[in-house]
Amino acid sequence: MNMNYSSTLRFQSNPLFRISTFRNEDVLIFEPKQQVSWIRISMVIISILLGMVTLLNLLLTYMKYQRIFKQNRFYQLVIPLILFLNIIFHVSHYAHNIYEPVGYFEPKHLYRKIIFSEMEQTFFFNFPLTILFMIVTRKVLLCCTKQQINPRQMLLLTILYSLLSMISGGHYTYEPPWNFSLIYNLTIAGETVVAFILMIMSVYIYRSNSKEIITYKYTRLGMNENSDMIIGQQRQSKSKISDDE
Repeated sequence: MNMNYSSTLRFQSNPLFRISTFRNEDVLIFEPKQQVSWIRISMVIISILLGMVTLLNLLLTYMKYQRIFKQNRFYQLVIPLILFLNIIFHVSHYAHNIYEPVGYFEPKHLYRKIIFSEMEQTFFFNFPLTILFMIVTRKVLLCCTKQQINPRQMLLLTILYSLLSMISGGHYTYEPPWNFSLIYNLTIAGETVVAFILMIMSVYIYRSNSKEIITYKYTRLGMNENSDMIIGQQRQSKSKISDDE
């Protein structure tokens, strides 16, 4: 039975779909080799190149702020590591998904060709997400320095990126994890988990920096009040001396 089914697929010239396990929607279960055109290969290469650009951006930003990072391993090592893992899992998932959509049980509405190739929607979505991550990288690492930076913008952008990146976990809304092979589960769950961790860490950085800013403002306010008191006392002393004269 399985041999007959496999031989039937070999001669199949069109993609095959079935109803997903969890939704009443078609998902891809077979794609003929000729369907993977040079355009798809180019999309995979471009996705990898985008990942290399984001990795370079992370490295350059890290080197730029390295000397003024807070004296804490969380800011110096853990945060850059999570950003690095976001790049690795994101690029792995998107490039592999574009090249091998069958293993991801790609929904038919995302797989279909609209302009020039199948999987182009995933390919195009990767561009704004990559740009957003590059901005987030700079904002997050800047908030890890000793500079007094308002972290609100960093928090909002990081949460936005994390939620968009966690969309990758949407594969599990179509099929259960045990229907995916190990490599597919690694890229899906990996990107979702590290994006969630980045979001949690951004909340921690925001709260920590906000407290530091408040403390800094109160310290400055106290110093100004003390300065005013000293100046006032000096003026009183001078006025007394002038009266005595």
